[in-house]
Amino acid sequence: MSDVRAKLQRMAVESTAIVLTERIDALAAALRAAGVSPERSSSLLAAAASATMHALTLDALLEEEPKAGSEPKPAAEPVVGRVALAA
Repeated sequence: MSDVRAKLQRMAVESTAIVLTERIDALAAALRAAGVSPERSSSLLAAAASATMHALTLDALLEEEPKAGSEPKPAAEPVVGRVALAA
C-alpha cells in the first residue's frame, strides 16, 4: 500500500508542476501580448519560476507522511493549511 501511496503523491506533485508550468507559460504569453519589455518580463518570469519551485517544495513536504515506527518531530510553529495559488 505504501508504494501506491508514494506513487499517488508523486503524481499529485507532478500534476501541480504541470499546472504551475502552464500558468507561467500563460504569464509569458500575456507579458508578450501586453508589450512588456524583455528585461521586465525576464524579471517577472524569474520570480514566478522561483515561486513555483517553492510551491512544489511545500506541496511535496505537506504530502510526506512520517515513516512507520518514527515519532513525528514537534512543530516549531502551528501548521497552516494549504493555500491556493493564483496566477
